[in-house]
Order: sequence, then structure tokens, then C-alpha cells
Amino acid sequence: MENYALIPFVAVLVSAAFGAVSIAWDSERRATRSMSAIFLCTGLWALVDLLTYMESDPDRALMWMRWAFLPPLLVGPNLLWVLGQISPRAGGRLAQHARVGAVVGLALGVGAAFAPGTIEGMVRTGYGGWMPRYGIVAIVLIPLCMLTPIYAAITAARIQRDTRQEGSDWRRAWALRVGVGFSLLIAVPTEYVLPLMEIPVPRLGAFVVSCAAAIMWLRVLHEADDLVITPQGVARALLAKLHDGVVLIQIDGMILSANMRFAQMSGRSSSDLLGKSLENLVEVPLEEICTGLEDHESALHGIEGISIPVSLSSSIVANRSGGAIGVVVVFRDLREIDALRGELLASGRLAAIGELAAGIAHEVNNPVAFIRSDLNLLSRRAQELRGKLLQRGEREDEARLFDRGQCRIENALEGIEKVAGVVRDVREFAHAGGTGQGGSDPEAVVSGAMRLARLQRADEVQLRISSVGCSKRINSGQELKQVLLALMRTLAEGAEKGACVDTELRTDEKDLVVVMKVESLAESSAKMLARFDVLSDVLSERTFDGAHVEFGLGIVAELIDQLGGGLMIEAIGPNALRLEVSVPLITEGASS
Repeated sequence: MENYALIPFVAVLVSAAFGAVSIAWDSERRATRSMSAIFLCTGLWALVDLLTYMESDPDRALMWMRWAFLPPLLVGPNLLWVLGQISPRAGGRLAQHARVGAVVGLALGVGAAFAPGTIEGMVRTGYGGWMPRYGIVAIVLIPLCMLTPIYAAITAARIQRDTRQEGSDWRRAWALRVGVGFSLLIAVPTEYVLPLMEIPVPRLGAFVVSCAAAIMWLRVLHEADDLVITPQGVARALLAKLHDGVVLIQIDGMILSANMRFAQMSGRSSSDLLGKSLENLVEVPLEEICTGLEDHESALHGIEGISIPVSLSSSIVANRSGGAIGVVVVFRDLREIDALRGELLASGRLAAIGELAAGIAHEVNNPVAFIRSDLNLLSRRAQELRGKLLQRGEREDEARLFDRGQCRIENALEGIEKVAGVVRDVREFAHAGGTGQGGSDPEAVVSGAMRLARLQRADEVQLRISSVGCSKRINSGQELKQVLLALMRTLAEGAEKGACVDTELRTDEKDLVVVMKVESLAESSAKMLARFDVLSDVLSERTFDGAHVEFGLGIVAELIDQLGGGLMIEAIGPNALRLEVSVPLITEGASS
């Protein structure tokens, strides 16, 4: 009859195995710490029973049996902890109740171990074990041991009825309720009721509770798509690892199952998706989905009105007779592809602008060269004619005519040199020629952007470099020039007549920082900032939408994103604005 000792021994093994796995598997996605706490309690409970079975001395058996009340008193609070994880809405309240119950249970269990009236003696039974003779303290503690498990079962029943509760899983709540009921039905009679009636039976409390907890553990992880020991678990695990969303729907469009990826895309939990109509989530008629689609682009409606671009493919599921019984729908997230499309669109526009600017610069450069050559020739011929007239003794006032003509020619040459400088800047802007290996001089880059930005308001707005605190070179000179040109043009356009845009250059750790200030705007700083708000949205979302962003600022957003730089815009007065652009510098080795 001593084989009855195998009952607590098996309970110890079950508790140790499942408790160890629960500790090892605990993570943010699989919160199994509460389950490991339950297995710790059942393991201690079974260990006390096993040590009692192995004792031949009644006094030593009584010493171990005094601690038999502590684990049952702690199982109930741990059940509340598990229930709080199943029901996030009531998780805070249940976690608080679990903490209070654990403190009270620990105090009562330790007190019962040292109280003299807990167990009055031990009686040897015919099957080789010991039966305790409970005293008044134990009779009072017996209802307390059942109090928190019953409260947990009642709470689980409420969760099962309230299927609207977000994040709750009523199936797991049902499993917990059944496990608690089965445990109480077996454990209470064998642990307390029959011994009080002096009927000797094996103690089955630790064994039953550990087995019920193990079954609940399997159910919890199975519902969380993490247990790969059943065909359903294998299928769910494979679907959970897919990068695409997969949904199984009925012919009427009701969702039967959805993998974790689709739940993440839609912003809902898998349990919340069950029973919903797929037609309400996508912009594709159900008739088209049921006929079979292949990479059909649409939009998936997430929570809070967010639409996600997706590619939708569907396939009919048929029974053995060929009748349609459902549809498998695969969703591919196209947000990254749309972002790449935006970058390609921006790059294409930049390339088109570059080609156009290079072509214009080339066409303008030829007549400018001819005009400059002719003006230089005309200047030399005018000087020769003036000299010949003076040699012939002509009057001085006739020679002054040539002086005035020479002055006009020099003014024309000065103007044509400015035009040639603009042409050179446009060619550099269009990447028609580079600065060569070693990077660009930041001051030259800013000066080139200023020369082009001055064309916006001519002499009405002054653009100048107020200070230069950088001696290093940068390897993104052309890109920085395009960024500064767009920003300077916007500032010059919004400045008052006679205003000044001051620019400072400095080095900040590994970045070049360009600061632009304008203190006399034609409109308020708030209105001017509104033009740059869209630019901030583009930088934060890393997207480019030409329909909502003016093209110049769209280029700025794309280039700053590509360079890994930053942009800060702030109002420094009612009609004053400050912009700070930072881009990475090159290292000394890169310049050699």
C-alpha cells in the first residue's frame, strides 16, 4: 500500500516540470510567471505530503503536516493573478486582490504551522500513510483555503459572460473555472472533509491541483498560439511566423480565424476579429473576394480610421464534393513599398529638375560666352580708337564720348559676369560637375545657395553669412545646397522688404550646423510656421506626398532623411523665425 506515496511524488514532478518551463518561457508576449507561482505552491504542497508519507515517527509526520495549510492558502491568490492576465480590463483590481490575498495567506499559513491547536495528532492508516486529526484552528482555516479559489471561479464566470471585454479570452476563463471546480470537488473531501469524519483516504489535493494547473497551462499557451504540440498549435505557430496576414472567412464574409500578423495590421486582437465581417475592414466587395483575387491593391481599415495600403489575394476552400466552404485571404502590407514609391517619385522629380537645370544652364552659357567675348573685344577696340583720336589732336570732349562708352561696356561686363556666376551655380545644383574627392567647403556651399536664393527677391531682401565657425569639409555639399536653397527661398519670400536673412555656420560634434534667422517677416511667425508644419510631418512619418507638401519643401524632407540629418524650426519673436539644419561631416580619412 506504500505505492500511494507515488501520488505526491508525481505531483512534485509535474509541478517542477511545468514550473521550470513557465519560468523559462516568461516574456512580455507569454506572461507565465503567475503559472509558475501556482506550480511552486503545488510542488511545496506535494512535497509536504511526500515527506509525511515517508515518515515512520508520528511526531515528525506531525511536524511536516503543520505546513500543509500554507500552499493551499497561496494557490487562490495566484489564481487571481492568472485571471488578471486573462482579463486586462480588470487586471489592476485582481492583481491588487492577489497581493492582499497572498500576504494574508502567508500570515495564516505560517501562523497555523506554529499554532498548538492546528493538528491534535496523526493516525496511521491501512494504506501506509498518515491521517491528521484536525483541531479548532484547522477547522477555521479550511473555509479560508477555499475562499479565494471560489472568488476566482466566480470572477471567471463573469468574464465568460462578458464577451465584450477587450483583450479577454472567455475560453481561458472557462478553463480556469472548470479547473477550480474540479480541484475543489476532489481536493476538499480528501484533504479536509473525510479526515474530519475519520475516514482514511489518500490525500489527492496537491496532485489534482497540479494536474488541473497543467491542463490550464496548456490551454493558455495554446490559445496564445505558442504551444506547438497539437496540429492546431503547429498551424497557428506557422501562421504566426508569416510576414503576411492570413484570414479564413465563411462564404458570407464572417471571419473564422486570423493569424497574429493580420491582428497587428488591423490594430485588433485575434479574439476581437472573430465573428466580424471582412467586408467592413477592406475596400473590396465580398463578391470579388469570393471569386478569387491575385495581388489586388486595396486599403485595410485599422482602428481610429487609419487606412493601411495592402495587397489582397484570395483562394476558395472547397470540400470533398467541390462545394465552397470558405475563403482564405492573404494580406501583404504595402506601407514600405508605398514609402519606396514616394522616394522613387521624389528622386525622379529631382532628376528631372537636374536635367532641366543642366539643359537651361548649357543653353544660356553659350550666348553668355559670346556676349562676354564681344564686349571684351568692343572694349579693346574703343580704347584703340580713343588713343588714335588723341594722337591726331582731336578735341578732349570727343575723347570723353569713348570714356562714357567704355564705362557702359564695363557695366555690361559686370552684369554678364553675374549671369555667368548664376549659370555656374545652376550647373552645380544640377550635379553637372562635382567638387571632386575630398568633399565640399561648407561656406562655398552656403554662398552658392544664397546666390540662387537672391533671385527670389533681388535686392529687396538681403542674404548674408554672419559668422563661420567650421573648417572641415562635408561630403554632401550638393544635397545640402538644395536643402538650403529651398529653405532660403521660403524665408526670402516671407520676409519684409529690406529684411535680412542671417546665416551662421558651426560644427557640433560630428555634424555641420547651419542656422538661419530672419527677424522681419511680412506675416506672423505662427503663419510662417504653418508652412513648415507639413515639412515636420513628412520628416516624422518618413513619407512624401506631393499632393499635400509643396514640392520645394518635399525635396528638403527627402534629402534630410537621406542624409541622416535634422531640422529644427522655432519662432523667436512675433515676426521672427529661426531654422537650424544639421548634416553629418566627413572624417579626415575620407578627405584624403
